[in-house]
Amino acid sequence: MARLFALFAGTLLLGAAHAAQYLNLTTLTGRDNVSVLECWQLSTPFATSDVPGVAGTQTLQMGALANATYTVIPPRFDGGIHNAPVKQYVVTLPNATGEAYVYGGKYGLIYADDTKDISSWGHITRYPGGDETIAVTFPVRDGINPEHMVLHDGPCTTEEAFGI
Repeated sequence: MARLFALFAGTLLLGAAHAAQYLNLTTLTGRDNVSVLECWQLSTPFATSDVPGVAGTQTLQMGALANATYTVIPPRFDGGIHNAPVKQYVVTLPNATGEAYVYGGKYGLIYADDTKDISSWGHITRYPGGDETIAVTFPVRDGINPEHMVLHDGPCTTEEAFGI
C-alpha cells in the first residue's frame, strides 16, 4: 500500500525561468492509481499588478476557481488516509510514496490532484503542531488542472524557492 504523507507543519515555491518568474508548488497527484508527490511549475508567469492598493507588486492569475472554504483544524489533528475531494489549491496559514512538510504562511500552498479517479489510495494528512491550523481551499472550476510542467518527482525543494 503506497502512502503519501502531507504533514501540514512544505512548500510553496517560486521559481525563475530566465527573466520571467513562475510559481513552483508541491502537488499531490496520481500515477498508476497511486498517490505521488510532484513538483509543478505553473505555466503562467507572474505579472506586475496595476490594481490600486497593490500596484507594482507581483501577481499571478491561478485560473478559474469554483469557490473557497475556510477550515479551522484543531491541534494535533490526524486527517487519516483520504483522496483529495476535488482538484484544488490548499493554503495553510500560520497558527505512500513520499513525504512533504508544508509549513503555513508564505510557503503554505500545495495543489491536491489525487482525486479518486487517478489514485485509489489517496494520502494522509497530519497537523502535528500545538496550535490550530487554518486551511483555505480553492477548488478549480470543472476539475481542470492549471497549465503546468512537471519539474520532477517528489516535493519541490527549498532550493527551488525563489522570492519575488
